Amino acid sequence: MGSSRRRAAGPALRYEHVPGARTSGRSGERKRKGAAEEGERANWLFGTLMFLAVLAVVVLFGLANLAWGDTLWGEVAPAWPGGGYGFAITIGLLAPPAVAAIVVPLSRANWKKERLRASGRAAAALPGVALTCLLLLLCFGATRPKRRRRGPECFAHGEPCWIHEQYPYLWLPGVAAAVFCAVAGGRLVHLYLKRRRAALTEPGTDNPAGRQRLSP
Repeated sequence: MGSSRRRAAGPALRYEHVPGARTSGRSGERKRKGAAEEGERANWLFGTLMFLAVLAVVVLFGLANLAWGDTLWGEVAPAWPGGGYGFAITIGLLAPPAVAAIVVPLSRANWKKERLRASGRAAAALPGVALTCLLLLLCFGATRPKRRRRGPECFAHGEPCWIHEQYPYLWLPGVAAAVFCAVAGGRLVHLYLKRRRAALTEPGTDNPAGRQRLSP
């Protein structure tokens, strides 16, 4: 009787070989390695594109500064409402929205999971890049060099020394306008998000309107 039980329990204690058990583990490792390599390629491609974009911006910035730097401050700024100070205030007011137009689309781009949508958001940031480059061009065009680097050309019409002779306190209204616009814009965004959360929340409850309330 005892021998028959041992004979019956013997096959039950044996482990059966499952075909494909090792191969499934290997295939999972291969998939993970493939996903990691694909992510590395995507990061490398994104880094290369960003480097080329920055290089193109630098080259275009230098060419634009040579072509229009003196014209913008020498001819446009005096005819602007408020003169050179009004021109500086306008630059300061445009700076925060230009930076936000770059940061907001790029911060929502997911290059690993949604490449097509991320490419669209990167394209949506191009107007902000163009406006930021123009504002940087105006700021660098009004930057006065150090005394030992000031030649006679610095005092020519539209050049940095001429700008600061015409408008000695140029940076003050520009920086003040940029700070004011950044603070006011941040405050408006905060109020908008607060009202949006309040609109999505039922009165007298803390649950959003889209959630289902539990029945008593």
